[in-house]
Amino acid sequence: MWRGHEYFIEVLPELIRYIPITLVYFIVPTVISLVFGAWICSVRVGRKNFLYYIVSLFVSFFRGTPGLVQIYLVFFGLPKIAELFGANINQWSAGIFYVIATCLNFSSFVSEAYRGAYSAIDIGQVEAGYAIGYNRFQTFVYIIAPLTLKTALPNLKNLEIDLLKGIATAYVIGVIDVMGRANKFIALHRGYGQIWILLAAGLIYFMINVVVEITFRLIERSLRKAERSRDAS
Repeated sequence: MWRGHEYFIEVLPELIRYIPITLVYFIVPTVISLVFGAWICSVRVGRKNFLYYIVSLFVSFFRGTPGLVQIYLVFFGLPKIAELFGANINQWSAGIFYVIATCLNFSSFVSEAYRGAYSAIDIGQVEAGYAIGYNRFQTFVYIIAPLTLKTALPNLKNLEIDLLKGIATAYVIGVIDVMGRANKFIALHRGYGQIWILLAAGLIYFMINVVVEITFRLIERSLRKAERSRDAS
């Protein structure tokens, strides 16, 4: 503990070098899941056909099981499934399996955020769109989508923060990001300065989280401005 600050100063610059890797594992699942989650939501708010029940089971499974279990299932199970079709994906990097597992998990939660927001839309606003001559596509683009996004934004922000913190678990399958590198430092120093090394990693995650929160505030402000200008016109 006497050399605590020295451990902190030693590892912080090295951990900073791994921020781009952490951001990749944050941004890629975010983009994919926002799109895939929207498709899942569209299925779940539609007719109750066979696809509806399959998608509902998918959402229930990925919302009801630990993310760590899902990472292991994808990491160990997906190559076995690929072998059944004559494909060999064992050479894939651990990061690819982590992204797949995270997208499946995150999409299920995003879809529920969308679905709750969609259910809160006043049907009168949709009917008003049709009344002024909008077709279905225009009504979706100019009324349904903005209202859904605006209502879902607080939930999406919380989900994004959870996604960011969850990246720390990627180390269990060999993904080396900020937390993975911190764990290697701890092993290298045989546990000495562990608290300070973890504090350095935690500080980096915290700063990324601050950027995420600021980004969402800017998005919320932009949506409010767009809504006011639309109402004024």
